[in-house]
This record gives sequence, C-alpha cells and structure tokens, in this order.
Amino acid sequence: MALKLKKTDTSKSGEARWEKFDEDTKVLLMPLDNQQYQIALERMRRRLDRNDAQFGEGSVGVIAGEKSEHDNHCMLLAQFILQDWQGAQDEDGNPLKYSEAIATEMLRGDTDFFVFVIKRAATIAADNKKEQEEIKGKQSTASSGSETGVLQA
Repeated sequence: MALKLKKTDTSKSGEARWEKFDEDTKVLLMPLDNQQYQIALERMRRRLDRNDAQFGEGSVGVIAGEKSEHDNHCMLLAQFILQDWQGAQDEDGNPLKYSEAIATEMLRGDTDFFVFVIKRAATIAADNKKEQEEIKGKQSTASSGSETGVLQA
C-alpha cells in the first residue's frame, strides 16, 4: 500500500454552533480543533514549560505575575472557542452581555461550564470530521464506469 497524501479540510473548523447549556442558556461554540485555539494552546504549554524549567529538580515556585494553567486555559477558551451566549446572567439575575473577560471569569468560576465547553466543542469537531468523511465517501467520479471514463460505443 502506498503512502497517500490526505488533504485536511479546515472549512468546518471555522464554523460555530449554538449549544444548549441549560434550560435558560445557549452558547455559541467553535469546534475544539479550531486552528487558532490549537496554536494558542501550544504556545501556552511552551510558556508553562519554559517557566517550569527555571526551577531545579525537586523544587517548585511561582514566577511573579504567572497564571495557573487553568486560568490560561479559561482565557483561551473565551477567546477562541466560546463566542457568544444567550440567557447568561450575573449574580443578581440580570442579563449578562458576552465579552471575553466575562467569559473567562465564567469559565474560571464554574467547573461544570468549563467542562461543558470543552466537551461540546470536542463533539462539534468530531461531528464535523464525521460529516466530512461521509461527504468524501459519497463523492463519485464523473465517469461512465469504464476505466478511462470514456464512453464505449
């Protein structure tokens, strides 16, 4: 079997989808395989690795101004995955307009919401991949069925 180039279709990784979080709230999510999110996530991990490397074996510490991995991940999700919401409320029950800063705080403060966003964004990515595979499987050649594709008289 020969090694074959597989084209990567990124068109669906740029499409957001509304998902129901609870009876009152819907959120607009990008797929987890969103390229911008993946690049930013890799950068975050490299930065954390560099920070960790500053400490010797068996020692731990915190660099001034450093944020936790969870805090960083909340910022990335708010910037690249969670795009909007409907029905979100503040502590007093007032409607809450979407912003990246508020979304970061919402993700940081609500573990269930954090997990929901990651799981649903992963599901959207998987659904998109499955849809693309189905489309590829249904594509047919424009031939008459002969090897050359030319009609035989």
